[in-house]
Amino acid sequence: MKNNFNFTLPSLEAKKYVLDNGLKVYSFENDSMDLVRLEFYFENGGVINQSQIYSSVAANSLISEGSSKHSAIEIANIIDFYGAIIEKTVDKETSSVCFYFLNKHQENLIPCFEEIIKDPAFSQTELDTYLQRLRKQFLINQQKTDHLAKNNFYELIFGKEHPFGQIGTLEDFDLLERKHLVDFYNSFYSSNKCSIILSGNVDERLISLLNRYFGANDWKDRGDMKEKSLVFGANEKLIKTIDLPSAVQASIRIGFKTISVKHEDYMSLLVLNCLLGGYFGSRLMSNIREDKGYTYGISSILYSFKDIGVFLIGADVKQENCQDAIDEIYIEIEKLRNNMVDDIELHRVKNYMMGNVLRSLDGSFELADNFRPLLKFGFENDYYEKYLRVIAQISKEEILTLAQKYLNVNQMIELRVGNATIIK
Repeated sequence: MKNNFNFTLPSLEAKKYVLDNGLKVYSFENDSMDLVRLEFYFENGGVINQSQIYSSVAANSLISEGSSKHSAIEIANIIDFYGAIIEKTVDKETSSVCFYFLNKHQENLIPCFEEIIKDPAFSQTELDTYLQRLRKQFLINQQKTDHLAKNNFYELIFGKEHPFGQIGTLEDFDLLERKHLVDFYNSFYSSNKCSIILSGNVDERLISLLNRYFGANDWKDRGDMKEKSLVFGANEKLIKTIDLPSAVQASIRIGFKTISVKHEDYMSLLVLNCLLGGYFGSRLMSNIREDKGYTYGISSILYSFKDIGVFLIGADVKQENCQDAIDEIYIEIEKLRNNMVDDIELHRVKNYMMGNVLRSLDGSFELADNFRPLLKFGFENDYYEKYLRVIAQISKEEILTLAQKYLNVNQMIELRVGNATIIK
């Protein structure tokens, strides 16, 4: 049963501009729409490079909360008046500040965006309010099994001292000072560590405005903090239970460190992951949700950082079925390690994955979203064409080999969170 790869993908060849200070601008243009998305992508602005826990997240969150010229309320009023939206994100490695606005308002908004990106105040008042809100949310999250499972899984898999594994505590909020935000911002939110990704109704007038307000050298090399060099240890089998007596459900996380997206097997491993738990018809869903009824949802994901990947199975289950669910997870893994998948199931997974790729590239915003990882990992623009060919051509024999090579249950971290008297 063949999956034919006989279609042409939309081009991920961005139109490229370079501002006077060398800042690169990548544009996916569509003049049939009124909306523009302007993203400032900071390649080293993630959690791993912070010197004080929470400083990276706080700097990203508070970047729009006031400047030397306008208060947080005044900036919010300008944004609201012109119907713009700000999205701020930070992950373990990178950060982003993204603006959505109508093309006709660009002359009024770009100066405001300049203040946000280049001149954040990080006022003590705003920081105090922000920390007060975070403390309350922290206490709420400590009673959520899924939150505890997510954070503690990364600590177990990378180690509590590793930047990927550090977990913030309530006391860390008291240690966070304004200077930590300023130092982090100055070091990693500079023009030489930034790329601009545009999509939507982009015109020459907007490019000129960006060069005028962001093309100078007044926001380059302002800090002393450096990108951290990371070391990763080998996988080791570890089983841990976190007791939460008030829990009404149990959260399970099972996984391990694995290859990064740069490895030649990564695309093929994504197909194996999809078979196991990557879509609604996967083996884990069919067994543990549909057949056994232990959970409303279970999934597996394969995620890549720059130099390492993580394979993770996660589910929230009935507490009395926690051990049974874990047993069934391992049973499904062993089936993939010992038996070839049948042609019909593999064909179905391939169709699902190829359809997802095509849907993810439908539109200028979607093209920009998929361009970002190419920028992060240094891939060529034909990455998704190569990915589709791997999906179409992978055989059931290769799936079996991959499962035997990478799904080693004796090297997996196993974490469960819930009422320990029930879930053990």
